[in-house]
Amino acid sequence: MNYTFPDHERFLDREAELARLRRWWDDDRDPFPLVLFGRRRTGKSWLLREFAHGKPADILVCDSRAERDQLAYFARALQASLGFAIDLPDVRSLYEVLLRPRGHGRHLVVIDEFPLLLEATRGADSALAAALEERESGAGVKLVLCGSQISTMERLLAERAPLHGRGTRMMLAPLGFREARRFMPDLRGEELITRYAIAGGMPLYLRRLGRRGSLKTLLCEEVLDPLAPLFDEAREVLTMELTSTAVHFSLLSALSGAPSLEWSDLVERSRVEESTASRYVRILEELHLVRAANPVFAPPNARRRRYRIADPFIRFWFRFVFPYQAELAAGLRPQDHYDRNVAPFLAEHVAVVFEDLCRAWVRERFPDADVVGPWWGMARHDLRRAGVRSTEEIDVVAARGDRVVVVGECRWQRRRMGIRALSELLEHKLPALAQAGVDVRGAAIVLFSRSGFRKELVEAASEREDVTLVELGTLVGEG
Repeated sequence: MNYTFPDHERFLDREAELARLRRWWDDDRDPFPLVLFGRRRTGKSWLLREFAHGKPADILVCDSRAERDQLAYFARALQASLGFAIDLPDVRSLYEVLLRPRGHGRHLVVIDEFPLLLEATRGADSALAAALEERESGAGVKLVLCGSQISTMERLLAERAPLHGRGTRMMLAPLGFREARRFMPDLRGEELITRYAIAGGMPLYLRRLGRRGSLKTLLCEEVLDPLAPLFDEAREVLTMELTSTAVHFSLLSALSGAPSLEWSDLVERSRVEESTASRYVRILEELHLVRAANPVFAPPNARRRRYRIADPFIRFWFRFVFPYQAELAAGLRPQDHYDRNVAPFLAEHVAVVFEDLCRAWVRERFPDADVVGPWWGMARHDLRRAGVRSTEEIDVVAARGDRVVVVGECRWQRRRMGIRALSELLEHKLPALAQAGVDVRGAAIVLFSRSGFRKELVEAASEREDVTLVELGTLVGEG
């Protein structure tokens, strides 16, 4: 019986992921499961149902049930597909039924929320490994194991695990901006970037926050009200992965208040002991919730890393929801909270994502660059000696080897960008980058601005072949 996905017509994007699944499906030489995982809300279940649409397929969803109850539930679900009643006394018998040939051609089997089966059934992964070894050659059944608990799913194929060497790993990442904007077809420019900077690349968040209506109204209805569906979302995401969240919450709260933090600042702001912080930050990095990066040109082992929250919605929640949940539950009106505590600081939150979009724009249009990222380092020697400044930062640096291809500055401000941004880049920032030992000769300059550019900057840029001014419409591909 071919599977029909009821929301097939509503499914958006994920062309690259569907193509990857099709290659696995068509590969007769790969008899082992595909292990698909990713954070809660990335759209794993929808992706697999879209892939299963029109194919002979069984999709089983694990729940928080005792082992025998779960197996009885699966037996009832499989009865309709098989055409006869079955008994599943243990998990091994489940796998034997699922891997059994179903006539000619391939058959897709999906076990969704697989970590719940592992919790309920001791040795569920060992039993699967044994069943895979004993299955008939060329049986034609293609098995997908899916789950949101990243650490559990990654361990399935780890060394010394029963399924090591018996599966293909596939992580489903959040949508990028280009794909995410398809969920917000009615939005343009500033509003489009702002909504993306809050929702990030999670399809569910995009559907809820990308709808028509004022941002204030949507945030109050979907996030800030104690009865809102996303009021406790980040807490639920973290408790799914972690047994204890207190230290993780302190670290994420500290990171949410700044674009990024150096290690010493993170330890100080979070009030977490340094040895403890190191261990817990590493866990957050493994879960892809925190990202650490050195400046462009720094060696991989440099101790100049800055830390930031990788997901826009998690960063929004920890800055604007988590610190105020008690007050909101006690009666603080979401509308008043938005006016006092969200709106005045929203531009700071969006600016971080705006810089990411600018770097992505440069990466796409300058394919000869190997790496694109921010740079920070020591200011010009003479300025340091004079005590004028000690460090410099450049928002966008694209490099090939030790040669700078592009430098850029990004401004998410209400006022238009003026000539000073170009002057600072030419007189201070590029010389500081050059004294770090890299070749800046011939580097193109790209300036990005939320609100456009002042007349004197436009005139100065028109007189130089190496300067490009990028407004929001160009950045997001409008017109």
